[in-house]
Amino acid sequence: MIRALRSARALLRPSVLGSRGIALPLALLGLVAVTLLVTTVLLTSGTEFAVSSGQKDASKSLFSADGALESYVAQQAGLGSGVVNKFADGTAAFTFGGKPYTMTLARLSRQVVDLNANTTQSTEVYSIIASPDTAGRGVGALVRVQRTLNKILLNIDAGATSGGDLKIAGNATISNGRTNQSGCAEGDTSKYAIQVTAGASVDTVGNSATIEGKSVTTAVSKDTLQSFILGHGMTLDSLTKYANIKFGPRFGRPDWSQTRVNSTHVSPTDTIYNWGCPYYELLGTTQSCVNGSTFTADTARRVVVAIDAEGSSVTINGDYGQGIIIVVNGSLKIQGNFVFRGIILVEKDLTVGGGGGQFDGKIEGTVVAFGAASTVEDNVQGRAVIRYNKCSITAAQNALNSGRIDTMPQALVAPTFAWFELVR
Repeated sequence: MIRALRSARALLRPSVLGSRGIALPLALLGLVAVTLLVTTVLLTSGTEFAVSSGQKDASKSLFSADGALESYVAQQAGLGSGVVNKFADGTAAFTFGGKPYTMTLARLSRQVVDLNANTTQSTEVYSIIASPDTAGRGVGALVRVQRTLNKILLNIDAGATSGGDLKIAGNATISNGRTNQSGCAEGDTSKYAIQVTAGASVDTVGNSATIEGKSVTTAVSKDTLQSFILGHGMTLDSLTKYANIKFGPRFGRPDWSQTRVNSTHVSPTDTIYNWGCPYYELLGTTQSCVNGSTFTADTARRVVVAIDAEGSSVTINGDYGQGIIIVVNGSLKIQGNFVFRGIILVEKDLTVGGGGGQFDGKIEGTVVAFGAASTVEDNVQGRAVIRYNKCSITAAQNALNSGRIDTMPQALVAPTFAWFELVR
């Protein structure tokens, strides 16, 4: 029994070898723990470094793109006054800080307002995006630019103005608008029915020719009539560049006789000349500006037409239109039953006749024959009517000036605004 107890105690007593052997596993376990901690620290710091480096590069790229955009805007805004479109739809290559960028521009809005009777202003808003051609972030911003137009306002105060002698014959009428003026308030009359230049005369042939209002021989000479009517420095030639429709070799177009009939119309009822439809002048006739009972878009169409007479004369025979007709390098003959609402300007001489058709030949607005390099008498005859109409003159001038506003140079009115990042 005693011997058995001694054997059991001997078995339970720790040996010298077992006590010394536990240090190694503990050391290995500690080494593993430290290795894990160090590895974790290294991974964390490396990730944070990569993230911060990426953030730094992204911020640098963003600020660089913003700098490119602002530099581009400043460059364009600083272009000379001879540059009309400093900002326009499309793309442009640009280098900033040695890095190539693509600038993408798009016009978002355009608003045209009359500041007063003489000045019109157009305000445009453009989106501009600067995108790096290589890797990197892009930015965009909005810019606001304006165009300011000093209107062309013709100095006209008569139903008909001639640079030379003017003869009225047959049953023709020239009026200052005091009777039967259509589509305009009563009382909007001109001072004179007829004006001629110094040394010229007005002749009435027969008892049926009618002048409503006064006729006057002015102190203005034939040589200065264009400046008097159009304004200082303006000529018929310079006016033609604003025309919507042009005929003749002076403008690099086929001549009038070959192209006067246009098969492409604004509507099925538009004039064969593609010049719109003077609604008030066609009331009560077999012609109409209405297709069925709803379509009236032709009535709002007013165009500026320039015709090169090629040193001779052009003829308009019948039909109708509205806006402005400018005949340069020659004369104009109107016959048949042509009806027009607006302004007719002729460099040399004018002959107007009409009547006997579905409506009488008629011009509601004003006509000016400058008589340049000519001694031929202007003639208004037949049953033709030329009547001053302030409203049609104003509408024609608006059509002319609305086409000119986009030829005025842009000016940046404020720094960029509404800045945004480009998502790539």
